[in-house]
Amino acid sequence: MRESTANTAQSWSGSRARFSAASAYLAACAALGIQSPFFPLFLAERGLSPDAISLALALPMAIRLAAMPLAGVVSDHWGAPRLILMSLGVLGALGFVCVGLAPNIALILFSIALAAVFWTPIFPLLDAYALRLAALRAVDYGRVRLWGSVSFIASNVIAGYLLDWMPVVLVVWVIAGAIFAFALSARALPRFAPPAIHERRQRLGKPSRVLVLGILAAAFVQASHAMVYGFSSLDWLSKGIPHSEIGILWGIGTGAEIVLFYIGTRVTAAVSPLALIACGGFAAVLRFGAFALDPPVALIAVLQLLHAFTFGATHLGLMALLGLHVPAHSAGRSQAYSSAVLGIVMALAMISAGPLYAHWNVAAYAVYAALGGIGAVIAIIAYSAQPQSAGSGGKTVAPS
Repeated sequence: MRESTANTAQSWSGSRARFSAASAYLAACAALGIQSPFFPLFLAERGLSPDAISLALALPMAIRLAAMPLAGVVSDHWGAPRLILMSLGVLGALGFVCVGLAPNIALILFSIALAAVFWTPIFPLLDAYALRLAALRAVDYGRVRLWGSVSFIASNVIAGYLLDWMPVVLVVWVIAGAIFAFALSARALPRFAPPAIHERRQRLGKPSRVLVLGILAAAFVQASHAMVYGFSSLDWLSKGIPHSEIGILWGIGTGAEIVLFYIGTRVTAAVSPLALIACGGFAAVLRFGAFALDPPVALIAVLQLLHAFTFGATHLGLMALLGLHVPAHSAGRSQAYSSAVLGIVMALAMISAGPLYAHWNVAAYAVYAALGGIGAVIAIIAYSAQPQSAGSGGKTVAPS
């Protein structure tokens, strides 16, 4: 290990790393916790049809295909993820201000695309940042990441109650404020030692077949959430469920996810990353297959607990898989490229969700249950293709 890396590990020990990284997740996921359930309601309030809402929600997923790899390359080359995250937060907040000021649907869509250029790279770069800290044993990734989930729940519930008596059009301004708060929190993140010249010039090697299949599997499982992300709140509102209860339903899923993140290090030490992704895929088949049958509210609440697996296990599995296959100095690029793959599949799933929901209503969830099943099958194929060693218990052997 190079001396600069060792010194960095020493400087990051203690509560500063945990507090600063947790604060960044708190602010970023507060914005996401308002955006995910309630931004579609804002769009509907501004006059967008289901097809236009699908397009508006798919736009950021398409934009990030270019934005995330570019941000990852810049972050790794400069060795300054803290500065990059701060800048993205400020510009992302200004992008949502433009959404709030846009006078018509065309400019709303344009402003959403502009905001996405800066907002979408934040999460993969923040994950890459936290994983570097975890590799230095400065933080436990799952226990830092869970504070983002706590913030997501709080935002779901608080915003839901507020929207029972506040105009829905205020949603976009609260999102902008939360993203700006993230920029301020990123300022507290300590700096990493700059990468060596040979690390800056080093290109990412050709990814292994196992890694490619694992990323693709995770992409299909995460894309199975497209219908619930885009239209669950609108569907529940149409059934007479108040905003406050919608916030609670979203919060239930994230609450289950928190439990998994809390024990995440032990889970990833005991279970293969690809097995976690496959578990997420099979849970998606059950969760969204049941949603297609138009269950009552009480059963929806129970099914939301499966978010711990459909999102949580899939996310932990992908992070662990990247950690096994990618060196630390390339973490930003690898996170960005893998997120771009997830973005392609999710964008296609999301842009299809509007027409499917318009024609089939909740029965369209069956299509997304099938996506989860495809992801599970790909994960199983990747698991069978990975190198094994005697006595490894079926775990992937990290490349030397």
